[in-house]
Amino acid sequence: MVHLLKLELKKFGIVRNVLFTVAAILFSILFITVSLVDSMTDPNQTKDTFSSTFLVIGLLIMIIFLVYSSILTARLVIMEYNQKTITIMFSYPVNRNQLIASKMVIIMMFNALSMVLAYICCCGYIVAADKMFDMLEGTFQISFLQTWIPSAGIGVVVCTILSLWPFVIGMIRKSVSSTIVTSLVMVFLRQLLISGNDTYRESVVQICLVAAVTMGATYLTFKKSVPQIY
Repeated sequence: MVHLLKLELKKFGIVRNVLFTVAAILFSILFITVSLVDSMTDPNQTKDTFSSTFLVIGLLIMIIFLVYSSILTARLVIMEYNQKTITIMFSYPVNRNQLIASKMVIIMMFNALSMVLAYICCCGYIVAADKMFDMLEGTFQISFLQTWIPSAGIGVVVCTILSLWPFVIGMIRKSVSSTIVTSLVMVFLRQLLISGNDTYRESVVQICLVAAVTMGATYLTFKKSVPQIY
């Protein structure tokens, strides 16, 4: 499995994907800046709060990296299946499940690490921007981190889990477009799930339920769809 991970990392293209992460973070910061400046300059609006801005950051990061993980899944798994290039690897004495699993592990790890970095950069930016230009309502308090850190951690964990669904649907449909559309559906469903919670994040029960259903669907996909690849 370790050998397969090293092999797939070479195909993954670390530099290219790191550049995407940097670009995504810069885009998020630009989006937040435009929103903050608009709330400051428009006399009909009040300044954004730290809480509302953090929620916007969470939504941006989730959309960007969940969709991008589906693009990676489409490129590294679904397209290789459709173009039959993955059958070259199957001609060697490798375990099919381990090969596909190594691809998904890399995608999920990259997705999680990118989201953590994005949270740190974006939250650090709004704190610095407010200190320098007084762009948000109120003053940053260290106590905010007691909410931000758990929320960010839960967001990373849940989105990493949800990144498996594009793989599941993509393997069933054998379609790149279905893989990417599934990520958008996951974004919508997650927002629907947490909108009813006072904390605007998943409860432990909800996380366990989502994880259990996702793991079950993933297991069935490896059991039924992966062996069909020739």
